Amino acid sequence: MASLRLSALAAAAAVVLATTSACSSGDSDSSAGSDASGGKVNLAVFASLNGAPAYAAESEGVFGDHDLDVKITTAKTSSEMVPQLIGGKVDIALLDTATSMVAASQGLDLVYIAGATDGGIPEGQEDYSFANVWVRKDSPIKTLADLTGKTIAVPQIKSQPWVDLKGSVDDAGGDSSKIKFTESPDPLTALKSKQADATTTSEPVGTIERAKDELRVVGPTNSGGGGPAYVYVATGKFAKANPELIASFGDAVREANVKVNGDSDLLVKTAAKVLNAPADVLAKAALPVYAEKPLTVEDIATSIAYLKRYDMFEQAAPSPQKILFKP
Repeated sequence: MASLRLSALAAAAAVVLATTSACSSGDSDSSAGSDASGGKVNLAVFASLNGAPAYAAESEGVFGDHDLDVKITTAKTSSEMVPQLIGGKVDIALLDTATSMVAASQGLDLVYIAGATDGGIPEGQEDYSFANVWVRKDSPIKTLADLTGKTIAVPQIKSQPWVDLKGSVDDAGGDSSKIKFTESPDPLTALKSKQADATTTSEPVGTIERAKDELRVVGPTNSGGGGPAYVYVATGKFAKANPELIASFGDAVREANVKVNGDSDLLVKTAAKVLNAPADVLAKAALPVYAEKPLTVEDIATSIAYLKRYDMFEQAAPSPQKILFKP
């Protein structure tokens, strides 16, 4: 089912690409001229803590300091942003590594231009982190390894949370191949109604659940397998046509990432507006760590190896050298 969904994503993007190619040359040139037109960028993020630094870069004037005029739009998921990128509706998008890598492996013209959220489990968050596994309070499950043989509800199989959960179970000594995964539009309800033995959430949903005291945390998941978790992505065509803009954008988001990493009040204030969530809840959440250094070929190779471990690529995996854009 998930493989069909990923293939459908590629097919939809291919249709958008064909449509875009058929447009007038004037339409294509408008995107290619961004370097010479005041640094205008259409940026798409989805409403989450992962996208908060981009909004902070806007509100704190960081984009302006780098001569960028960034218009931010929000999407519901990473998957819906891929066709928007390919079709030229947006110039840059915030995507998880699983969605973007799989799309690139299917032949779509995507390149990484900057890191957004670091993967792994941050220091001090070994018991409760940005993404966690939950069970009912009376569950016999005590460790991630105990999830072997159990039923776990996820929004989508063959997705970033699915991969992260499998990897975390295996790293804990369990066997994720023996887990039964079930797709659910509301995994927490599936868990509470005993349709599943466990599920996973990211912040701030987890903090809200902790306050309800209806479920129990088993442990955090290793986001991105220790490699990048979320990245900023453009098409290779757009990046090659606008190398100075891409370089400036990378510098700006890293500066914003440093700001929010060092100023939790700024992050909470920004995220409260983005997520329309209470600041007091966000202040209690386990916050992600944002990427402060440029992406490297080694970073991307780590992500590719992680995704290959769980057969995420129906076709050949993308080349780390080709997917990392160097302005």
